[in-house]
Amino acid sequence: MLRPIAAACFLLTFPILAITALAQDFSADVVSRESDNAGMKKVYATNNKVRFELQGTNPQMGPSAIVFDGTKNTYTVIMAQRHMYMDAPLAITRPILAHFWRVDDPNDACPEWKKTAQEAGTYKDWGSCTKIGSDTLNGRDAVKYEGVSSKGEKSHIWVDSKLHCVVKTDGGAGGFELRNIQEGSQPASLFEIPSGYTKFDMGSMMRQQQ
Repeated sequence: MLRPIAAACFLLTFPILAITALAQDFSADVVSRESDNAGMKKVYATNNKVRFELQGTNPQMGPSAIVFDGTKNTYTVIMAQRHMYMDAPLAITRPILAHFWRVDDPNDACPEWKKTAQEAGTYKDWGSCTKIGSDTLNGRDAVKYEGVSSKGEKSHIWVDSKLHCVVKTDGGAGGFELRNIQEGSQPASLFEIPSGYTKFDMGSMMRQQQ
């Protein structure tokens, strides 16, 4: 039973992003700058739900996924290797980057990101945010921003003009890019717990271990 715990811990400590009220349904490949091939691999979005498919650094854990339901404000961790799922506690999974991922106005994202930093308690690292202007990324219209941390570290962010979400970042080791974006309705089954999966209660397991 230690492997499900390890898998869940990996998922809960992974930087989670959330989508709320997206204007378009879509799927996309996630290309990370990480060299160990771990992290997000695919994203599916529909209405107020989003599914992130993940790959951990331990091959024995197999692929997993996190499904975020914006209507219910819940996260469900799906561990395919073990045919298990768990309700991720919001205290752990509350996404610092929720509004960073999806913005209301692609042409004026800085105020929203600044507010998010204040709410997340990371405002001390805030330096500046500047809109560079219109750009094209993988054939799609985007708006490019430049951010500078309080330490002078510079990064760039691209927001898709139609999807209203971040499609590329180039700052730090955690930079990523969405490629092969396919607009269109997504299967409802992607955002549901597969039939036959057993619920895993981390709290109960921890208490038994103690």
